[in-house]
Amino acid sequence: MRTPDFRLPLWHGLGALALAALMGCVPTSPALTGLTGITVNAEGRLTLVVAWCRQPPDRVVIYQRVNDRLEDQAELKAPKLSRSPVFLDLEKIPPGWSLVEGDLNLQPGHKYVAGAYNAKTSGGTFRVSFTTASKKNPTGRILIQDHSGEQPDGVDVPLSAAEFEARAKYYC
Repeated sequence: MRTPDFRLPLWHGLGALALAALMGCVPTSPALTGLTGITVNAEGRLTLVVAWCRQPPDRVVIYQRVNDRLEDQAELKAPKLSRSPVFLDLEKIPPGWSLVEGDLNLQPGHKYVAGAYNAKTSGGTFRVSFTTASKKNPTGRILIQDHSGEQPDGVDVPLSAAEFEARAKYYC
């Protein structure tokens, strides 16, 4: 015995399609507003590099990765920023920057994740992962991670300053 075909009226199908499209447009995570990298400055100190689009960040956060969790390490308040990118020495806080909470006592063997955001908007820069061993990278190269492959932590990609600024535009 053959069962009759089940059909919905056309307007039911169109309604379901519209709902699915609307749900796909609702953001589920903060919008990306730029890119964060790590470099070594001329004095040999770890330096965070932040490039943004539109509104500049006013905070930088650093987390320590403990197992699969991110635990707060430090939060810094930025001075009024106008030019992208900005370089933030993580071993000697530059004038105008202030430590809001935590500390910058980065320990060998620990993994860290850093990014920047604007407290008034719901976006932040694409984060960078690093360790104190990142100081071994050549001065002038900015390290980011490429997460397009199968590596869970991504693959380190060293960039020139010009390449970093060009790549940052893809995170806007």
